[in-house]
Amino acid sequence: MNNEPNKNPPKPGSGKFHNHNFRRRKPARPVMQRGVNAPPQKLQAERPPQELKICAVCGKPIFDLTGAVASREDGEPIHFDCALEILSKEEKLTPDEKLVYIGSGFFGVCAQAAGGKLEIRRKIRWEAAGTVQSWRKPMISSPNLP
Repeated sequence: MNNEPNKNPPKPGSGKFHNHNFRRRKPARPVMQRGVNAPPQKLQAERPPQELKICAVCGKPIFDLTGAVASREDGEPIHFDCALEILSKEEKLTPDEKLVYIGSGFFGVCAQAAGGKLEIRRKIRWEAAGTVQSWRKPMISSPNLP
């Protein structure tokens, strides 16, 4: 056995996988050269441009409605961070508590419990149950979410 490293390196293709071409890939053919059996290209439907909504809390435009929540007053979209800021002013939190969005229009006051689990101490309803805001309807019906 040879104890000197790399004196006689193995030849390419002479190893455990010498019969398998797992590293060799054929180059992709350009679109023009694809045969009849090639799958058709999907054309992404262009969405009509949506008007920018303005946050009622900070007055800045909301560029991503998927990350917005409905305002408590009129149901219009506001930034998620603005909602967190409102709640942090309303709720008296101890040093170990944090505000967390837990879904379905609820925020929670949570703390780290023994064993690393998250303990929900209070639930805060932010959005009315069972209501779909008119500004969310295009997102619900669109298959091409961002």
